[in-house]
Amino acid sequence: MRSAALFVTLVLLLAACKPTKAEPLDADVSITPWPPQVRPSLIAVRIPASLDVVSVKVVGDMTHAGMIPVEAEASRDEDGVWRVRDFDLNMRGDWILTVTAKDRQGKKYVKEVRFTIR
Repeated sequence: MRSAALFVTLVLLLAACKPTKAEPLDADVSITPWPPQVRPSLIAVRIPASLDVVSVKVVGDMTHAGMIPVEAEASRDEDGVWRVRDFDLNMRGDWILTVTAKDRQGKKYVKEVRFTIR
């Protein structure tokens, strides 16, 4: 009986620790300059006003192993666009830009953008 109660408690704890699944982010993401170049760049994220977003994080990963991700928090400008200035696109090759937005309730929204620097 005691082991059954311990098992049920463990299952409930594990279920409670499960991370929440992110929803798709309906946003326009632009990179300036375009086409992307090896240099600090401007990342702009335009999110519909219907989403009450309080934070936006941008992570750039290369598709090959061994590259340290580039991470930055975006700032919201007066026009409602979230921007990262001087995002360090530091190598030629295939990139995946992951934009994660959070609303006031902590719900996550994610969008991936793939591009190549030649």
